[in-house]
Amino acid sequence: MSVFAPATPFADFIYRHFRSVHALKLGLALLVAVTINAIWAPPHFIWSMVTIVVIMMSLPQVGGAIEKSLQRAIGTCLGSAYGVMLVATVDSYWLIMSLLILAVSLICFISAGRYSYAYLVSGFTIIIVVGDANHDTSEALWRTANILSGCVIAILVSLFIFPIKAKQDWRSQLTHAIDNMAEVLAQHLKAPANHDLDFRAKLEAAMKAVLTQKKLFFSLEWESKTLKKHKVLLSQLANKQVRLITLLELLPLTRWQEEDKDAYLQINAVASELAFYLQQLAEFVAGKAQQLPTLPECLEQELQHRLQLALASAPITSTIETSTTTASTTDSNAAATDGEVPQGFALTGYSWLIYQLAIAVEALYEDIAIIEIAYNKQPASQITSGKAD
Repeated sequence: MSVFAPATPFADFIYRHFRSVHALKLGLALLVAVTINAIWAPPHFIWSMVTIVVIMMSLPQVGGAIEKSLQRAIGTCLGSAYGVMLVATVDSYWLIMSLLILAVSLICFISAGRYSYAYLVSGFTIIIVVGDANHDTSEALWRTANILSGCVIAILVSLFIFPIKAKQDWRSQLTHAIDNMAEVLAQHLKAPANHDLDFRAKLEAAMKAVLTQKKLFFSLEWESKTLKKHKVLLSQLANKQVRLITLLELLPLTRWQEEDKDAYLQINAVASELAFYLQQLAEFVAGKAQQLPTLPECLEQELQHRLQLALASAPITSTIETSTTTASTTDSNAAATDGEVPQGFALTGYSWLIYQLAIAVEALYEDIAIIEIAYNKQPASQITSGKAD
């Protein structure tokens, strides 16, 4: 099923109440651990409960819990193996502690990147297993087994008890970002000349949604083979959203006079189509539309042509077209001396901004179309730019 397919009522309920569901799942995982302890009473079982809390507390998504559990399991195995070796082979307290400090310091030096948590777990597992160096290897092995059992419990509960999927959160954040961008563009186009509308709140909300998408990348890889194959595309999609937000930040800075209204209205008629395309894209990502909307063929070239026609029909064309003549240069210098920006330059800059917005919107369509086609398992030859044939 496509990541953009309409969510089931059950999945939608879990996502809307994910905080409560996550708290319930953590409680159930601890209940499982307590039940095991009540029936078999293994030594040092408290470490199983500690592991469950550490893994599940901050990662409600299935993919995040799996990755963190695996990193914790790997780190635990490596750290416990070293710790058990110290306990089993070294009798001197100071020698054991010296080798422990050396190992933890080395782990601190090499730990970095995506698997830094595994290094961290290795370091404190050595300390947990060795303890005060006054116990035998059986105690060290029990601690290791309890930590691993906590990892297993956390994975099983995350997978099979009301699973919270990172895919649902990712598409919701993507929808939120596109919705805010479409609304900013639409409100700007409806505003009067020299408006003082403040779009910072909506653009900040869109940027926050993009940052949240980036935080979900690792979880998405564990939940979806398709998204894992396109993990580079996910990063590019986030960067393209940032570019579109940056362009939209420039819109409130544009100003024009009343006599330029007709020319700007022609350009805004073109820009209003972009707002419509963004709104359609947001509806598809949210699962409200069955098919990915199509863009006109060669959208940016068509917009460029229409913008040029709008500029050519404006009453200020003489400022643009005769800029190489002496008289035009004199007029422009005079306008600059008076502290005024030539109107032709202002309109040209504004049309360039709309053109760049069109390119950015088209880029979003392309990446989302590739993801949708990948889920539908269509041949690579059918992966186009998401535009109509």
